[in-house]
Amino acid sequence: MPEDCSRLPEDWVRVSTTVHQPPATVWRALTEPQGLAMWLGRVDPPMAPGVATRIDFGDGDFFDVEVDLVRAYDRLSFRWRFLGVGPEAQITWTVTGDDRSSTFTVDDRCPGRPPSEVAQLKEGWRDFTERLTAYLTTGAQSRYRWRQVIDGGAHLPPTRWRPLREDGVFEWLPIGTDGDRQGWFFVVDNDGPRRFAITDWSMVPDRTLTFSVAIPQARALTTCEVRLTPHEGGTHLRVQHEGWGRLGLTDLHSRGLRHRFAATWAAALSLAEQTAHTRQGSR
Repeated sequence: MPEDCSRLPEDWVRVSTTVHQPPATVWRALTEPQGLAMWLGRVDPPMAPGVATRIDFGDGDFFDVEVDLVRAYDRLSFRWRFLGVGPEAQITWTVTGDDRSSTFTVDDRCPGRPPSEVAQLKEGWRDFTERLTAYLTTGAQSRYRWRQVIDGGAHLPPTRWRPLREDGVFEWLPIGTDGDRQGWFFVVDNDGPRRFAITDWSMVPDRTLTFSVAIPQARALTTCEVRLTPHEGGTHLRVQHEGWGRLGLTDLHSRGLRHRFAATWAAALSLAEQTAHTRQGSR
């Protein structure tokens, strides 16, 4: 990896933090399931070279992980995909130090990232390193309870298929019509099917789609934005679904709904990826 931060590629994220703990203590927090569960998420199975695992945050968000290198007390390298879709990022965690303190460094690289995503990831990693520091300092759990937004993305190869056209959107997005308009968003998972009313549907073909999803008994709507942008010879399909913290429902109810919608969005993005690959070169 580059040693000089000033020479890092523009799509490379690096964040470091120093804690008053020896490397062995930091290493356990990075690699042992009980340690990771205190500041990041539940990992199952444990991190090991060649192992496919998952880091689950408990609110519907997760990373599917492929572990490449585990060098005890020093370096852990793996590849992960958020919600199991989208571009794969290469992550390296490095620990250096002595008996009194350690420096933990994250390197997160994925070719072709736009500057806006790099800035967002830097903030995300700073938050995670602060949570790691808090756990190592106090011994108390420092994980966030659950996120107030669902977001994710899929990288689509060059294709004539148009996911943000009136005919193409039905091929991957779980929606149904109510007469002559889009009327329902369908959630189908292990708890069974359920439909939610859609309002405020607005599409700019091949660019953006926005709409609201009504949650029964909630005091506010949730809002969705789907955006399509050029990316590394293809296009990037990005989803953001907000409003889970303002529903006015119980925390358990809101979190449960968010979990179900996150699973539905992950399946929809995966279907968009599959459809784009299947339709490469087709009209």
